[in-house]
Formats: sequence, structure tokens, C-alpha cells
Amino acid sequence: MTKNEFEQFLSESFKEGVYFRELRLSEKEVSCLKAFYPKARVKRTSEVNDALSKSWYEINLLPVKQRPEKYESLMQENIRLKNELETLKKVNK
Repeated sequence: MTKNEFEQFLSESFKEGVYFRELRLSEKEVSCLKAFYPKARVKRTSEVNDALSKSWYEINLLPVKQRPEKYESLMQENIRLKNELETLKKVNK
């Protein structure tokens, strides 16, 4: 597969709002994928086990990297919502 064909394959694989896929790729294809989508998270999920030297990879184009302060604010909001829910349950009894 040429580089242009592979880029077309990637575009087709991640079209229409798809940001997570599991693809069977060679090491060279993984390198091309990382060049095409530099912020993608790539995780190998199998060992190389065929004549084409390909492995399965989980590809995530929108990796979540939460900063600690963002995580802390989410936890506080979660606690606030739980308390609000408990209050509403008591009022409706």
C-alpha cells in the first residue's frame, strides 16, 4: 500500500465522527499514522503473529489528558450533584 493509499485508508477509517478504532497495522504503518495524526494515542493490543508482520492496535484520535485541577473540579461537581440528588430524594418522600 502506498503512502497516499494508506492516508486515504486512515481518512476513511476515521470519517463521520469516528475517533476510536482498532486496526491491524505494521510498524511502518504505525509510523505513518503517527505522522498523519501526531496527537493520536496508539496502543498495541496483540503480538505480531502473521507473515505480514502486523499487530492489532487501538487508535484514539482524541486522547483525554486531564490536568489535576480539571480532575479536581470534576470531582467537586460530582459531589455537588450527588448532594443535590439526595436532597431531592428527601423532599419527594
